[in-house]
Order: sequence, then structure tokens, then C-alpha cells
Amino acid sequence: VLATPAFTAADLLMSLDSGVAEQLRTIPYTSTATVSLAYPAASLSNAHSLKGFGFVIPRVENRKLVASTWTSTKWAHRSPSDHSLIRCYLGGVGREDIVFRDDQDIIRLVQGELRDILGITADPALSRVYRWKNAIPQYLVGHLDRLVEIEERLIQHPGLCVTGSAYRGVGLPDCIHEGDLTAKKLVDYFLASGAVKQ
Repeated sequence: VLATPAFTAADLLMSLDSGVAEQLRTIPYTSTATVSLAYPAASLSNAHSLKGFGFVIPRVENRKLVASTWTSTKWAHRSPSDHSLIRCYLGGVGREDIVFRDDQDIIRLVQGELRDILGITADPALSRVYRWKNAIPQYLVGHLDRLVEIEERLIQHPGLCVTGSAYRGVGLPDCIHEGDLTAKKLVDYFLASGAVKQ
């Protein structure tokens, strides 16, 4: 079972089946970054109340920020009660350059976006940048056809499976479902091959 990004699976399979490796390599990925900012709650008194869970910004708005979640509102245990924790998302297709800027540049950019959108003028007590290079697979037109071709080639290699976010969903529930399907496929294979008895 290869539960890796598609490009890693491609590298691992190149000597076994260059055709399936090339198909896997055509699944593109994008890079993102998250920025976590902790503010003393009192410093946000003149800003947005942070009631709710956050926001997503449509691309048409031409902002650098993609989304923001109010982590301490969603999960109170994530910060002391006298602080608010905000997580901001950057990058993605066509915006990857932001991800690889200097940490301080990214933090300043995010602070500017939060000032414009939420009215937050205070400096954070703590800030951290996390980068996720080539982390999110992109399902372009033709992706499902590509999956059919990959699966047809893998039939030639009984017991070999690829699974993970590159195929049928990037969310955690999708990946769990994909893992379940892969496990069932392997159980069926081992039972049919006589390698294990029911």
C-alpha cells in the first residue's frame, strides 16, 4: 500500500511500472501556508468580536489571505481564556509565491489583511508560520479518467494499492473512506489468493 503523495508513489513505482508512475506524476499539487496569531483578548476589544468561526475570501476579492479560522472560538482549549488564537491561510494555485516569502513578510502581510478585514490593529503576542509544500492535490479536468487509467494499470500488479488525498478527496473524511476501500480491496485480494483464510 502506497499511502503517499502521488509524486512520491510515482518515484517508488517508476522501476516497476513507468506507465502508472507517469500517470501518477500528472496529478499536480499546490503549496499553502498557515499563520497562527495569538492576541491578548483585551487587545481585540475595538476590533471584530470574533463571534462565529472565521471566513473564506472569494478569489474575486483579490486579497492575499484565502481564509481565517478563529481557532480559540472553535476549540476553547487551544489557547488560554484571556487570549484569542486566529489561524490564517495563504497560498494555493497561482498564489504559491507567498508561501515561500520570509516569515516576517508573511506575518506582516497577514496582519495587514486582518487590520483591513477585522479591524485588528494590535500586534500578536505570538505568531508562527507553517508551510505545506506540495501538500494539496489538484483535481483538474480529466482527473477521474486518469484514476481509471491508474486503476487499470494497477490490476497488472495484484496486491499493490495507492491511496490517499491524491485520488478521491483531500479532506480527512475522504481519506478515511479511501483507506477503508483500500483495506477492503486488500482483504478481498488476500482471501482470493489463499494467503489468509476467513
